[in-house]
Parts: sequence; C-alpha cells; structure tokens
Amino acid sequence: MRQGITVDDLVAIKSIGSPELSPDGSTVVYVLGAINLKENRTDNDVYVVSPGEEPRKLSESGKAGMPIWSPDGAWIAYTEGEESCTGIWVMDRNGDHKRKITTYQVSNASLGIGVVGNIVKWSPDGTRIAYLGTLEPYDKESKIRVVDRLMFKGFYGYSDMRRRHIFTVSALGGEPPEQFTFGDYDEHSIDWTPDGQIIFVSNRTGEDDLNMKLDIYRVDPSTKEIEQLTDTVGAIYNPKSSPDGSKIAFIATTRADTSNESTPEDSHLWVMNMDGSEMRDLSASLDRHGSHPPVWSDDSKSIYFTAADRGMYPIYKVDLAGNVDTVMDGDRAHGNISLANGIMSYTVNDPVSPTEIYVMDVDETRLTSHNTLTKTVAWPEEFRFKTSDGLDIQGWVYRPAEFDPSKKYPTLMSIKGGPSGMRGYSWNPGLSVPTTHGFVQVVINYRGSSGYGNDFSDAVVGDMLGGEYRDCIEALDHCIGKYGYIDPDRLGVWGVSYGGYLTNWIITQTHRFKAAVSVSSISNLWSQWGCSAIPLWMEVELEGKPWEKPELMISQSPIWQAHKARTPTLFIHGEMDNDTPICEAEQFFMVLKKMGVESRMVRYVDDGHGVRKKPANYLDSLRRTIAWFERYV
Repeated sequence: MRQGITVDDLVAIKSIGSPELSPDGSTVVYVLGAINLKENRTDNDVYVVSPGEEPRKLSESGKAGMPIWSPDGAWIAYTEGEESCTGIWVMDRNGDHKRKITTYQVSNASLGIGVVGNIVKWSPDGTRIAYLGTLEPYDKESKIRVVDRLMFKGFYGYSDMRRRHIFTVSALGGEPPEQFTFGDYDEHSIDWTPDGQIIFVSNRTGEDDLNMKLDIYRVDPSTKEIEQLTDTVGAIYNPKSSPDGSKIAFIATTRADTSNESTPEDSHLWVMNMDGSEMRDLSASLDRHGSHPPVWSDDSKSIYFTAADRGMYPIYKVDLAGNVDTVMDGDRAHGNISLANGIMSYTVNDPVSPTEIYVMDVDETRLTSHNTLTKTVAWPEEFRFKTSDGLDIQGWVYRPAEFDPSKKYPTLMSIKGGPSGMRGYSWNPGLSVPTTHGFVQVVINYRGSSGYGNDFSDAVVGDMLGGEYRDCIEALDHCIGKYGYIDPDRLGVWGVSYGGYLTNWIITQTHRFKAAVSVSSISNLWSQWGCSAIPLWMEVELEGKPWEKPELMISQSPIWQAHKARTPTLFIHGEMDNDTPICEAEQFFMVLKKMGVESRMVRYVDDGHGVRKKPANYLDSLRRTIAWFERYV
C-alpha cells in the first residue's frame, strides 16, 4: 500500500448515518453518503446489510434520510428531499413497493446541539408515523425580514423562525396528516411509548430565546392532551421509552446556565418513571460526558450509551441501580448503538480507519467495508505531560507518512474546537492529510475538553484563552524536547471554531510561529455575542452578560491584541456562518492588513461553520491550508 492520504483521496470516503437494526436483529438499515463533486453536494441513499452479505442500495434519489423499521420489520419508512419540501416514503425491506405517504416542511431554526429537530418515528402498532413539521407559511423570495425574536439566525443563514410541531400520518397514506401540538413552542426529540403515547422535549417557558430549559412532555394522540413530565432547571435531550413502558431514559444537564452550543457541564444519562417521578442520574459515578441517545435493553433492565473518555468513545451499560460496566472499549470511537433480539449494532472509526458498521452477538463482526483505504495512514503516538500548574494533559503526535526519525520536520500545532469535546482515537482527515505533505502535527485535549471529568471541563469557565493557551504552548515545548524530529524553527498553528479563536490569540502573544490558518474563528467577543446564533454560549463561559463583565470581554478578545501579531495568517470562513459570524475574521484581517502583516481571507459564499456544508468547499479549504503552510513553514 502507498503511504499517506491526500485531499483528493477524501472524495472517495463515504459517510454512514442513522444505522438501525431490524426488530429480528438480522439486518441493519442505514444512510450512505457519497461526495458528488459535480453537483457539489453529498448524495445520501438508503442501504441495508446483513452478516455475510454485501450491502444493498434501496433508494436512488441521492436525497434520502432517516430510515426506520416498522415494528414487525417488514417495512422501512424514510424521507426524500424535494425542491420545496420533504416526502415521507415507505418501502418493503427489499426496497420494493415504494409509496409516498405525505410531504411536509420543517423549520431551519437552530434549536441547539443535542436537539433532534427532524425525525420520523413508527407507532408501536405499525399503523402511523410521527414526524416534526410546520404549517406556517414562509416566503423565501421576500427581501424584507421582520424580526421580533432573538433567535432569528440559524447556524447557517437566517432562520425562518417557524415552529416545529408533532404530526402523525397513516402508514398506508391516502389521508391527510393530523397535528397534535400547537402554540408558540418548538417540539423535538419525539418517541412513542408502548401504549401509543408520544413523548417529546420542549421549552415552554415563553423565553426559549433566553434559556435552554428543556423538559419532557407527553401527548395522548386520542385526546391531544399534553402532560408535562419534568420540571428541570437544565436541559433534557433524547428521551427514550423503555420497552415495557415503565420508564424513560434521557441525556441531561442540571445547571440553569446551559448553552445551545458547546457547554462546560458534562451531560449524563438519567432515568425516571413514566410519570416523571424518581429522576436519578445513572452515570454520575462515571463522571464522563454522555453523547449519543440512550438505548434500552430488550428486558428494560439496563441502558446502553457512549461517553467521551480520554480520547476514546467506549460503549457502556448501566443497570437501574447505577452500576456502570464497559461493554466495548479500545483506541477507537463507537457510536450509533442499536439493539434488537439480543444483537447490538454500532459504528466504529479510529485514527486510520473511517466509519464502518459492526454487530456484536457472541463475537464482533464488521458488516460494511465502504471505506477500505488503498493508502496507509500512520497511527498517532500518544503523549502525556503535566502543565506548570499541575494539570495532566493528553495529546498525540501525527508523524509524516514517509517518516525518517533522523530528519527534522516542519510541525503544525493543530488546535481543536470546543472548548468542550475532545480529539483522540477517531477518524479526522484534517490531522492525517498534512502528514502526507511532510508535516508533523501536534494536538492536545487542553483544559475545558470532555473526557476527563467535569472539573476538567469547567477549568476554562471565566478564563478563556488563559489556561488553554498555556496548555498548547507547554505541550508544544514538551514535544520539541521529547521528539528530536520536530524542527523548532519551522512551526505553524491552526484551528477551527474555538481552535480558530485560540489561533488568533496565540499569534498575538508569540512570534515563534511562521504561519497560521484561522478557520471559522472568533476575534471580538462583543460582536460574537451580538451577531451570532449562540449568545448563550458566551454567557455560560463568561458567567454573565457582556455588560456585567466588560473587562473580561476585552481581555479575552484577540482583536484588542491583534496589532501585535506578525504571523502570516490565512483566514477561512463561510459567509453563511452564524455560529461564528464572518465579521470575526473580517475584523482581525483588517488589523493585520493595516499592520502590514501578510494575510489573506478566503470566503465561501454558500457555506457555513467549519466550511463543511459543501464538500468541494471543504476540500478547497484543506488544499489552501496546506499550501499556506508549505509557503511559509
């Protein structure tokens, strides 16, 4: 096999989404995404796969999504994107007898990370399908926008601000859908209970633009009566009814100050009785950030979930007494758990292998091979060190594909976003591709990252840019001292989102880096708060409103130090980005140009945060990043 992957190789990498086991445990249905450069989009179609068989493609439009099995396993419901709406379709498990049973529209409003705002769910008796939609009119062609809500921006572009409500439609089609929730609220994360009720999550405080107080509700389809099951301070996500209908498992935070984006509090797995009583944190003893939706065992006695842990995403099992066991671990990332008939399916990826589907019965079996690489990718070397103030930090070094330990290599400090979340043992082409071009890459999980307990995650609250900056610089110095192949005179730094924010700060504090690339960055906390779709994120991290912490707003804004920077810097940003608006890059770019510093701004008109909406844009941004570092580093 040849060494190292290039940007061009990424075109062949497939994405895998929404895998779900059939009720008999024999077959997994999923969505396979393939990059279509001609149309600058990702084509998504429904596939099925069984052990010992090749995957079979069941849809052809390239716009399919959210497949889900009927309770008897005979049918698959899924969605198909259309020009101005989305269709819900049903087909048999072989892909035959397709029929469209309804169309719907759904708002593009951003409800927050962890919120499942577009989903279809089959009723327990197999007669109806529930989904989220809107009937509110919206004129896409209007050049006038009247705004009376704070959350008038989505993560990509402007929000239509239409409310999401719960509808059901006959699985046979032939009749209009029926609406079950109403009012000036959004519903999301729906699930059926075994007795035919629908549970969902909603913020009904009347101040959903100002807080993330998310509670569980239940609606009776026969009467349309709604019952509130929880009254929490924090946020609840992804409620799942137990198979016996006695309990609900969910992911939750407990603090009143919760963001609709990255948040320092680790979410945990909770459970309660179906009536909302006896709420308890089942994963408290684990002290790790829970991620994917919980999955019940067939006997309703335990729950499976994943959580971030020191660069890995193991699968855990917890009983109703809170006893946690590790089911699957190792230096890799697990996700998308599904259980049926004693079988478990899940996805796996690691630093050298993109995502594939696996099943576990007695032994682990890999079901798909969509991403068998024809080139080898080097496994990163883990390192650990203690910071000057006593914190234990974990990091990794990615070495060049054609590595010679006797040589010295240009080295890039790659800074992750967040600050919560983590890097580690998962597939990340942005870390591997530069090594093909002869660069070493250093990456760490600085303080504030997930996977090390909530005290570690809280370590940046009120101290953004402080501890993380020291962690990054001390990690780099540690690696220079430990690895003789790192050239201290040829260093670059880059990052995306919060990593771009840190990149902007770093080049104002030191001139040791020969070049920087700042992607979807932040430079001015005042404009970030006032112009973004995530003002709550800053209020949580600053522990207050901007006018309550004016000195902190200035001291933690790189723009006030930008005139000190001398590092050639490339700014990459999507014009539709409302997570970190493009004005953040524009301001820093303006200062560097005024100061005579080599700088360039690349703007993607039809893209947003991280420049990942359009595949050709992402590939172009990665090429430009490498070219910038090749020129200056």
